[in-house]
Amino acid sequence: MQLELVPGLVPSVLATLGPREAVYGEHGIMLYKDTPVQVGRKTLPSQGLLQGVERHTVGGLPFYLNEFTGPGHVAFSRDGVGELRVVELAQGEVLDVREGSLLCASAAVGYGMFHVRGTHRPGRMIGFWMDRLTGPGSIALHGYGNVISMSLAPRENVTVDAAGLLYKSGSVEAKTVNLPFGGGLLGHLEAWEVLELTGPGKVAIQSVDPEKPHD
Repeated sequence: MQLELVPGLVPSVLATLGPREAVYGEHGIMLYKDTPVQVGRKTLPSQGLLQGVERHTVGGLPFYLNEFTGPGHVAFSRDGVGELRVVELAQGEVLDVREGSLLCASAAVGYGMFHVRGTHRPGRMIGFWMDRLTGPGSIALHGYGNVISMSLAPRENVTVDAAGLLYKSGSVEAKTVNLPFGGGLLGHLEAWEVLELTGPGKVAIQSVDPEKPHD
């Protein structure tokens, strides 16, 4: 299997599949495919009924993934301005990807999910979901705006906007905190929610909040 980035204002990724090779991705982001490529359903790991409903109704994420089996080509696009990244995962390597950012992953990549809890302040009170991808295999990701990459040493941390995280190594801890706007009671009342990321591991940040409207 080969993943090729197709640059542009709204980029896409083209997957070239050999016989019986497969990739999976969220339902509704396929751009086009060759006729011989077969489409099936990849069931998500069981998270319990209530968590599944929460992920679908609040997070806006599907109950299942689509799986595409070759031979042939299939293209995926997130229908938004930004940058794409192809990441090669080693055996057992874990990458946590922000909800709504995965374009596709080779069939060998293990899939899971988890929820990062919010701080219950207005704006992002409920937190957000992350896809947990486990190698070996290839994955393609869409970052909104520009993508900034960095590596964190053990116990090194960085504070980012709550919507800024694109992906992180499984070894990087992500915690939501309230960042005071100045000192005193007023400063704490006007605090906004941010993410504290603590290494070791890789981190990528996107410069545009995909949930905000942009002219």
